[in-house]
Amino acid sequence: MYAIIVAAGSGQRFASDTPKQFLEIAGKLAIQHSIDAFDKIDEVEGIVLVMPKKQNLWKDIELNSQKPLMYTTGGSSRAQSVLHGLEILESLVDNTSWILVHDAARLCIRPSDIEKLIKACNKHNQGGLLVKTVTDTIKYSNDGKQSDKTIDRNKLKAALTPQMFPYKQLCDVLKTADPKNTTDEASAFEQAGIRPLMVKGRSDNIKITYSEDLLMAEYILRKNA
Repeated sequence: MYAIIVAAGSGQRFASDTPKQFLEIAGKLAIQHSIDAFDKIDEVEGIVLVMPKKQNLWKDIELNSQKPLMYTTGGSSRAQSVLHGLEILESLVDNTSWILVHDAARLCIRPSDIEKLIKACNKHNQGGLLVKTVTDTIKYSNDGKQSDKTIDRNKLKAALTPQMFPYKQLCDVLKTADPKNTTDEASAFEQAGIRPLMVKGRSDNIKITYSEDLLMAEYILRKNA
């Protein structure tokens, strides 16, 4: 089993010249927090880091892990970035090897949630993802300015990472998926008519999207230290 941490985003919605995955939060670089979480998982043999293609900052950063760290750069889409990470692993895995894919922006991931996902996918012999319950009232708008209707949230789940799938199956669905509609690995499987397993994750597995998210992430990380 290997982990791929996707850190190739440019962070266009983030108010900083430094990509969010390379900011220091709670005493460590954001991406190091994710590495540390997977470092504690016995089943994980190595970690692939998918870095920004047009940002050389990461080349001067020292990252640490007890497991082998492998590097590649991202592609023009989420699917292409993950495929680049999968290419690095081609000689190390077989078709049925499990692959965990994680967003570097979800730096509050806990090892216990990773282990929970691994256990569930192994038990059902099925790929899956961490999810959390949607608690906000969700509005739908045709024009983005006025609310047209309220969506029933009882059947909605928010997708988290990591997500876990067999190597060859993951490669195949990503290569055939529509890049515009592939926002995570599970969405590529859904396009192929395959229903991923949903595993309840922690609500504090937040994604750093806006600068104001940093304070919440710092609080969570220091509380869990």
